[in-house]
Amino acid sequence: MIIIDRFEDGSAVLEDGDLFRVVDRSAVCESAKEGDVVELKDGLYIVNVAETEKRRQKVAERLKRLGL
Repeated sequence: MIIIDRFEDGSAVLEDGDLFRVVDRSAVCESAKEGDVVELKDGLYIVNVAETEKRRQKVAERLKRLGL
């Protein structure tokens, strides 16, 4: 699972497990945001909407259990 960690200086920092890679911002679809799950298709990282939503729900559930 590849997750957008952050954007900086025209680049996107992607997290893939324990590995980080830096790609040009133009290699990521324009609608992508930090925390989105992406997949590489035809040379472009596009948002996997279903996986992104699952991940966000898991995080929300964890925060709720912690009382945050």
